[in-house]
Amino acid sequence: MNRRQATLLLALGVSGTLACGDKNGPSGPVAGDLTVSYSSPSVSDGALLLLIQGGPVASVRAAGSQQVASASAGVNLQRVVVTGDLTSGDILRIAVPDVAAVASYAVQVEAAADRTTFSLNDPVSYRATVRR
Repeated sequence: MNRRQATLLLALGVSGTLACGDKNGPSGPVAGDLTVSYSSPSVSDGALLLLIQGGPVASVRAAGSQQVASASAGVNLQRVVVTGDLTSGDILRIAVPDVAAVASYAVQVEAAADRTTFSLNDPVSYRATVRR
């Protein structure tokens, strides 16, 4: 085999490999769970009302022993009530059709209540985040 034939064979091999692509990696959206965490100025939270926005949510479940109820609030909006002995940290797992779209999701704390007195706390001082 001469040098020209070897070069041609190598070029064909490389182009064939590139054309085939990566058979092991995902080729489209990958469904999965995102985690919602929150931080609170209070040590006695008993209930939160959250609004998840930015994309479709297939289901919502507690990250721990909290109780959760949710309902659609419009296109790409999900309203969630979380109750229990709440502490700052992970509180929800949300199932989404594409975990790579995590940056499009946001969570807003709309209301918070004390678990002992049931008084409403100022939601402005609460923060919620979404991550993979």
